[in-house]
Amino acid sequence: MPLELRGAVLGLGSIVRLETPAASGLFVILARGAFRPDQERSEVVPRYLVAPHPYGEAPDQETFPILAGVIDEVVFEGYTDAADACFLQDLLVQMEKGRRPTTVAKQFAEALTEIPETSDDADGSDAADGSGDPFFELRRLASKEDRRKKP
Repeated sequence: MPLELRGAVLGLGSIVRLETPAASGLFVILARGAFRPDQERSEVVPRYLVAPHPYGEAPDQETFPILAGVIDEVVFEGYTDAADACFLQDLLVQMEKGRRPTTVAKQFAEALTEIPETSDDADGSDAADGSGDPFFELRRLASKEDRRKKP
C-alpha cells in the first residue's frame, strides 16, 4: 500500500510560531522531509529542520528538527512549485521502497558571488561618503523616499 502524507508540507523559508517547553517564538524552515511514526501504517507526517527567526542558520543559533504537529501557527508560507511536488513524491517512494543509489554532492570550493573586501576606518566610524557602511546607499534612497511621502 502506498504511503500517504497527512497534511501539506510547507515551503522552504516558511515562518512558523512554536510554543513548546523547549522552544518558543518564530522559526524559519530550513529543510523538510517526512516521518513515518508507525511502520505498520501507511501514514507519514511532515518533518522540518527549523532555526530561530530572524537568524536562520548561524553559528551561535541552534537548529533542530520538529514534526508538523508542534506548529502553533504558520505566520508566512514559503515558496512552492511543481518541483516541490516531485521532491515529495520521490521522498515517499524512497520511504516505501528504500533509498535509491545516489552520488555524494560536491561541496562548493568558492563563494557563488564575490564579496568585496572592506577597509576598516582608523577611528571605527563610517566615512561621510558611506564607504564604511555597506547599506549607505540603501539608507540614502529610503530616506529620500520618506521625504517625498511627507506632506
